Amino acid sequence: MQEIASSISYFSEKGELSSIIDADNKLGLSALKCCQELLPLAMDNLNRSLTSDDEGGALSSTCAAGTTLQTCVDGFADQPRVMFEAVHKKLEYIIDLNRVAIKMMASTITSDDDVLNPEDEYPGWVSDGDRDRFLLQADSRMIRADVVVAKDGSGKYRTVSEAVKDAPRYSKTRFVIYVKSGVYVEKVKIDSDRWNVMMFGDGIDKTIISYNLSHGAGFQTYETATFTVQGQGFIARDMTFTNTAGAINQQAVALVSHSERSVFYRCSFNGYQDTLYAHVNRQFYRECQISGTIDFIFGDAAMVIQRSSILVRKPLPGQQNAITAQGKIDRLCRTGIVVQSSTIRASQDLRGVSTFLGRPWKPYATVVFMQNNMSRLIDLKGWFPWKAAESTRNDTVFLAEYSNRGPGARTRDRVKWKGVRKNLSYAEATGFTVASFILQRNNWLLPTQVPYDLAL
Repeated sequence: MQEIASSISYFSEKGELSSIIDADNKLGLSALKCCQELLPLAMDNLNRSLTSDDEGGALSSTCAAGTTLQTCVDGFADQPRVMFEAVHKKLEYIIDLNRVAIKMMASTITSDDDVLNPEDEYPGWVSDGDRDRFLLQADSRMIRADVVVAKDGSGKYRTVSEAVKDAPRYSKTRFVIYVKSGVYVEKVKIDSDRWNVMMFGDGIDKTIISYNLSHGAGFQTYETATFTVQGQGFIARDMTFTNTAGAINQQAVALVSHSERSVFYRCSFNGYQDTLYAHVNRQFYRECQISGTIDFIFGDAAMVIQRSSILVRKPLPGQQNAITAQGKIDRLCRTGIVVQSSTIRASQDLRGVSTFLGRPWKPYATVVFMQNNMSRLIDLKGWFPWKAAESTRNDTVFLAEYSNRGPGARTRDRVKWKGVRKNLSYAEATGFTVASFILQRNNWLLPTQVPYDLAL
């Protein structure tokens, strides 16, 4: 944390790095702005690791810090080599220190014998944390909101961003924002000091938050997000997050979540390339709709997507689709993308396009598809490399399938990489369930009142 603090001035607006970025270099300035935001987030994660109430949470936060620092470095990958190397050199020692911390913490964590028992722990609708807050009423109008947002002026605010400012800092109790039907064209951010915010709307395609920043317009991927959430314990329900930049503008994120223990229930995420950025920390998605083309579910969070609909859209001519792009950079971190009991299907205009389950973004990319219904749009090879000439990465990844159904689930012709597991055993798949993968011994999902499947 001290090393990060001492490096922040280097990335400031008047710092050494800023002096070598031309004023007309939009992507370079965007990368700089991202680092200014990401370095304090890395410190925030490390601070949480010191105060976490469970070993798994402490390791998760430390891993999140490492990925956050790496995201800063990656933002300069498309910049002149001298600039990229300067950033890499500045953060290399800090990233190495963080890897040492990860190694030390991972060695102290006990085995999976201590995970939740699916036969004993099933979700309740009311918990001690929100005993008087019935957060999942069938009729959203029955939920008691602290703030109401309405475009027609019937609420306290007309924009979502204004309502977010009302959320208390570091709150240990739930702060609820109700966003009425309407299209809210704005870029929204929930800062890292706004804890336990819940935001709900009138339903998918009724309450919509929309914006259009993109890499093609001169913004680094992290900065393109329509909706950014950093504060821990965030819940969203019955809303749509969309980026309308279109396929022509390359990376364009609808939502980025950096939020530890974040939950998205009955939400929709719409975009093309890089729609849903599950950046870091533990995240859960239930009964959601996710649409896109290239790498449209990506990041280095420990995320589980359950009972959701994944819609593959038509990319630009000559492009191939990849559903996932996982960014695990340390093999000891318990991160990955898990898609369970969901449906993978094609949009009506998707014809003649190869669609893959994913491609490995980083050396230890971890993705598991289990118990899903896969339509025939999935290419029989299943996976394809990040770069055609890059083969070593394909041996260190973990790309796996278990008990999927449908014509796209046939594994006989999957690529023959060392890191591809065509048919996990029941015991192996159990390690990627909600109970084992994102809860371990602390059932943080219970207070959210969101339904979930603990086991296979």
